[in-house]
Amino acid sequence: MTHGRVLWLNAMTHEGERISIINIHQAIARLPDLQRRVNTHIQAEMNKSEGWRRIMGGDLNAATSRTGYSISTKSHFEKVDNQFLEFIQRTGGSLIQSEAHTRKDLMGGASPDDIQSATLDHMITWNFSNDNTAEIPAP
Repeated sequence: MTHGRVLWLNAMTHEGERISIINIHQAIARLPDLQRRVNTHIQAEMNKSEGWRRIMGGDLNAATSRTGYSISTKSHFEKVDNQFLEFIQRTGGSLIQSEAHTRKDLMGGASPDDIQSATLDHMITWNFSNDNTAEIPAP
């Protein structure tokens, strides 16, 4: 999939708070300009409703950690990875990342050292604080 997909739900909680829930499958890393355009569009939509709580998660095809990738692809992946981190910083988001790599290419090489792996799936939140903890109602 090269074009990416974004599912966006705006809702209101029972308490009257507005919240956006965004699921994204970002364009592939070989298309950094398209990734940037998707991020720019998301930011523009977010600017239309500042202050809303937001949760965005999914396959963002950018990594905070990679292993096993060849040196020849390093600058290519650094570009999309840096764009991703800049998007979070520009929008004031808080990154919640997996402790383990979420993508592994087991067919990449002959030995375990050749396995390419990366953390490509992420969650980002906006306008939540440590005091805003969700309570699960008792059954």
